[in-house]
Amino acid sequence: MALLRFVHTRPTTRRRRARSSRLGCPAGRSPIGAALSGIILTLTASAVGAADASIGQWVWSRHDIEVLARVREARLETASAVAIAELEWNGEVRVRLRLSPHAVPSPDQLVVRLDDSFHRAPADVAAGLDQALARLLSMAGPKLMHTPIEIDYDAPVSRLALYADWLRRLRAGSLRGRKLWITTLIVHLKDPDFGIRFPEVIDGHVVQLFDTGEPWTLERGKALVGRLADIPIPFALGLGAFDRKGTDHAAWLRVLPELRTLPTYRGVWVFPAGFDWTPMSRSLP
Repeated sequence: MALLRFVHTRPTTRRRRARSSRLGCPAGRSPIGAALSGIILTLTASAVGAADASIGQWVWSRHDIEVLARVREARLETASAVAIAELEWNGEVRVRLRLSPHAVPSPDQLVVRLDDSFHRAPADVAAGLDQALARLLSMAGPKLMHTPIEIDYDAPVSRLALYADWLRRLRAGSLRGRKLWITTLIVHLKDPDFGIRFPEVIDGHVVQLFDTGEPWTLERGKALVGRLADIPIPFALGLGAFDRKGTDHAAWLRVLPELRTLPTYRGVWVFPAGFDWTPMSRSLP
């Protein structure tokens, strides 16, 4: 029998690996907004994207709820993805509850993060994951019974095949009848089998381009466009509304005009880390 434990924790703006840290950020504003001036003209002149492309924000803390409200003053249609739990493997599936699924009215996605402890989880952990998700989604209530789920997991490339098997098990169980998105990293897309393993188990993926160890370069941007063009899975870009010393997260927007021409393009999602990204939202097509 799968082991399962629920733990209540206080939501913060910090993710595992400190993705949302404010280190290196000017106090009081999102530095990505200051970096947009050289990119805006390129974006506004780009081709029309997919009809169902969207702009969205991850909501990882109560502060992010306030940020979303401010951004929606500029872009009312901004979608929301609310982080409801973080799962850990320690001989059992341990569930750390985060925000209420109803922290934002009618969220567009509910996010469950698997932390790095799942790198060492056994192959049959899918049973415990399925049990945890079933209980989490039951707690969310009937109003959100069809809300899409996003699984946020930085799977090692060596475990991508196993991860796809886990997702297949979840889709047949607790996630039956729901759309399923996952977060991906550039290194995942470099796996030649990614486009073979995942099309049948996910509805789409968000490519995270912040705090991944692969900072922007022109060559890396061109390679990303080429790889996404070859993968037959809907995708969105995941950007950070902050910078650290030596990073330039806004630079990834330079490839957005090309990405928007791809039939699989579905929009941009922003991780605010508590920063107001209204300037960026106004610049996006």
